[in-house]
Amino acid sequence: MTHRKTHLWVSLIVGVVVWGAYFVHVVQALRRGDTGGLAFWFLGALGLVMALEATATGLIAWLFRRRARALDDGPTLDAALRASHVALMLLIAMILVLAGLLAAPALFGWSLIGTTPDAPVIAANVLLAMVVIAELVRAAFTLALIPRR
Repeated sequence: MTHRKTHLWVSLIVGVVVWGAYFVHVVQALRRGDTGGLAFWFLGALGLVMALEATATGLIAWLFRRRARALDDGPTLDAALRASHVALMLLIAMILVLAGLLAAPALFGWSLIGTTPDAPVIAANVLLAMVVIAELVRAAFTLALIPRR
C-alpha cells in the first residue's frame, strides 16, 4: 500500500471515530443545555485527530516501508483531484442549503434575532460538521478512485 493510501485510510478511520464521538458529545450537551465547555472539546478533538493521524500514518509507513509500492502519479493525482472536486461541490451544496434554511423564516416575516444563546454554538457545530463530512468524503472518494494494481 502506498503512503498516500495509508494516510487516507488513517484519516478516514480517525476522522469517523474522533469526530463521531465529538458530535455525539455535542448533541448530548445540547440536550442538557450545557454548551459552555464545547470549545475545549473541539480543541481537544482537533488536537487528537492531528496527533492520531500523524502518529498512525508515521508508524504504519515506518513499519511497512519495505513493502510500500509507488503508484503512478498520473492516476493517483487524477483520483485525488476528482475526489477533491466532489468534496468541494458537496461542501458548497451543504452551505447553500444552510443559507437557504437560515433565510427561509424571512419569507414568513419571522426573524432569527432573539434566538437562544446556544444558537451560535449550534451554528458553529453545523458548519464544522459540514467541513468534516466534506473531508471524509474526499478521503473516501480518493481511495475509491485510486487505481488498483
